[in-house]
Amino acid sequence: MRAIIVMILLILTTKIAAAVDPAECKQQRMKYPENWKDVSKETGLFDCNSHYAGALRVKVGETDGEGRTLMSLVPLKENDGKPIDDTSKTIFRIWLDKEQTSRLKEGKYFATIVRKEDSCWIRGDLAKDPVFFMDNANPPADGLRPGAGSFYNKAPRFSVFRGNSYDCEATRPPQSH
Repeated sequence: MRAIIVMILLILTTKIAAAVDPAECKQQRMKYPENWKDVSKETGLFDCNSHYAGALRVKVGETDGEGRTLMSLVPLKENDGKPIDDTSKTIFRIWLDKEQTSRLKEGKYFATIVRKEDSCWIRGDLAKDPVFFMDNANPPADGLRPGAGSFYNKAPRFSVFRGNSYDCEATRPPQSH
């Protein structure tokens, strides 16, 4: 009986120790725009298309006083044949440091975790938040078998988000700092 009580106490104290102060999540959220879905002042860098998951736009906002830049992944929809932001769907955001921002703008090999509006990162648990990976390099084929396609003559370069592959193209020439 004593062993059972000890096990119950261990389980209860473990759960209590793992509990998160709601203020921590609130503090994390405060670092982001009050209106999560307002991306109207952000600049589009890349439009990314997926055969299975549709399209999204990679955007950046202003840089804060600490040198971090807000990145947003915004779903796209068609309007008169032109892609426009679809803010009715989930928008993912993350703050990037100066080096990450530079790599993103240049379209270089880049990966980061992104968050939804209700994300709360506690002790490294990112199970509910996806990773965005972009590799926009387009090296020439090695030429060994002309016409064989990119999957034979060179390592394929593409972007990945939420388990889907994307091809991303700059919406405007990349800016340098």
